[in-house]
Amino acid sequence: MELPESVELGTSGERVALELVIELDGHVSEATVLESHGSIIDAAVRRAALALAFAPARVDDEPVRVRVAYEIVLGPRAVEQRETVAETIEELPPPAPPAGGAMGEIVVTGARVPEKRSESVISTQVISRDDLRRSGATTVGAALEAEPGIQVERTFAGTEIWIRGLDPEYTLILVDGQRLPGRVSGAIDLSRYSLENVERVEIVRGPSSALYGSDAIGGTVNIITRESSAPLEADAEARVATNNGSVANARVAGRPLKSLGGSLSAGHQHTGAYRASPNDVQTLGSARSLDTAGVALTIGTSRTKRLRLNLDYTRNRLDGTDLAAGGAIFDRTQLQEQVAAAGMFTQKSAEFFLSASAQYSQFREQYLNDQRLATALDSYQDNKEHQGLAATTAAYSWNDRQRTTVGGEVFSQILDSQRLSSTGFRARYSGFAEHRWVVAKRDTRELLTVVPGARLDLDSQFGNQLSPKLALRYDPLPELTLRASYGRGFRAPSFQELLLRFENPAVGYVVLGNPELGAESSHGVDVSAEWRPERKWFLSVAGFRNDLTNMISTVNVANPGIVGTLYSYDNIDRAWTMGLESQAIWSAHELLTLTLGYTLMNTRDEALDRPLNGRPVHRFTFRTVSTHSPSGISLMTRGSLSLDRTYFLDQADGSSLAVTPEPVLQLDVRLSKTFTRHFELFVGGTNLANAGDAYAAILPRQFYAGLGGHY
Repeated sequence: MELPESVELGTSGERVALELVIELDGHVSEATVLESHGSIIDAAVRRAALALAFAPARVDDEPVRVRVAYEIVLGPRAVEQRETVAETIEELPPPAPPAGGAMGEIVVTGARVPEKRSESVISTQVISRDDLRRSGATTVGAALEAEPGIQVERTFAGTEIWIRGLDPEYTLILVDGQRLPGRVSGAIDLSRYSLENVERVEIVRGPSSALYGSDAIGGTVNIITRESSAPLEADAEARVATNNGSVANARVAGRPLKSLGGSLSAGHQHTGAYRASPNDVQTLGSARSLDTAGVALTIGTSRTKRLRLNLDYTRNRLDGTDLAAGGAIFDRTQLQEQVAAAGMFTQKSAEFFLSASAQYSQFREQYLNDQRLATALDSYQDNKEHQGLAATTAAYSWNDRQRTTVGGEVFSQILDSQRLSSTGFRARYSGFAEHRWVVAKRDTRELLTVVPGARLDLDSQFGNQLSPKLALRYDPLPELTLRASYGRGFRAPSFQELLLRFENPAVGYVVLGNPELGAESSHGVDVSAEWRPERKWFLSVAGFRNDLTNMISTVNVANPGIVGTLYSYDNIDRAWTMGLESQAIWSAHELLTLTLGYTLMNTRDEALDRPLNGRPVHRFTFRTVSTHSPSGISLMTRGSLSLDRTYFLDQADGSSLAVTPEPVLQLDVRLSKTFTRHFELFVGGTNLANAGDAYAAILPRQFYAGLGGHY
């Protein structure tokens, strides 16, 4: 381990002994003065020690976190460092994250290449493995329920998220950077993705089309899967819950050789259906049965060359009951199956990064509507979507100030559905580039960084799309970060909007797609500030605005030769969302970490001259984590309060009725106790306030208990 020279303060000739904790990337996270020399000198020495940078300590060529003894000599000149320092290294376990998350952690979503979160120009929120486990959630959708700026909605199609007031079709969902198939009614159902094999979730708010293309207008959610660095590890969990709920999952992983690793995982979840009252026939929420299985193989190491292969299977069944306007009762079953195979090769050096990936996925949904006591209105659909993606990204660091990233993608999509006039097929060829330029530095600290970039998409169905962006980051103080960005985003029209042919003779209407549709587009601006006055505090605030144009809307058109009303689609609508997101985290010690969030949202549908449906104007979120290490007891609470949701009900005379439901308060609690570091017993409750109404379908109050194990 290489240590820097002793630090000169020029105040006295004394030697100050310290104990330093040095992280994996070499930065000093803790500095403790072992014998006080007075509050002023102690504070100055601690500040100097926290600014040091070390070459990382290594065990078997792998970086490790260590505690070292160290001396700082006060005087007009630095003296030679004591050689005994290097002999007092003690390897430490990974640290608990500081308030706001570990700034030294590596993120990939905001730049498509690995970079330290502390140096990212695009703000990236990270929900860590520990946060996911403590939340008590079992799916990605449930894990996002108490996050600022994210609204989780449950429909007949599952769990969808709205970011910054924009519908789910404007949020791009990725797994390990790979686009997911299977949008139903414009949304990816995040209850299809269980958490047993998820390492973290990265969230980038605001337009990301300059890197990822279509759908990334409101934001991008990247689900990062787990990898193992231990020779062998195993996890298992089982729980039971009220409302006929149960969970069972297991994962075995390991790296028996330095350059060879793998994992096997499987899981099952079940939740019963729920109704507004026990006597109702219609279900507000479907019964859900989710089965998952996955296998991964890793050859090489992430620090040099690595090849990772994944194969995953998901089976999700939703069962519900619907009541038609005429009194007919329908039993509805949706069976969704997804198979995904992906491979990614990465190569790293000090200056160069290369990734090349290929993915194939198939999503199949079988939809059965079975009318009770009759067959006239029974229906069955079988929809199959095939998706292929090949992508490459290369980044070269010219020096410590400039890095250029370029890449390209070839994307193909096929949808075979009985409701389409023909099989949907599209091919998209894309190229993107961005340049990271550190305009100003002070010592090793970056002061001003600018990132311009652009992406060009050539689509076989809707034409070409250019998506530019400009982002900058300014750090006037070590504890203060300012960011600003502008980006243009777009959403490609779906196959339904392009090719749909649906007839409903019982009601008397026909819906036809419009193959002449163009892409929806947006302009987004984001300005934010993060302040870390000390390790235990983290404060952030962000202002944003998104303007959407060429929005696709349903229109009534002339109907020669068609009996009844004819509807189609056209690029005629405009809308905008704007608001403020803020968050405060206080983490004085492990006994309590408190997170508070507030989102102010203003929206407008310009075609109808009214706010967008169902967006809360005010939304408060909170989370507390309390841990007592000697006893192994941990308590987590989280929740959200949504105010001023307005819904507009269109009337027969062409007018609309505005309805503002009661506030929605959601509250979850999880209490756990660990035994011998390998077992955990936990109990918890979700939606303890029993929130939910006709406009917000939320799983009723539920209690659960379970046992988890880790080796």
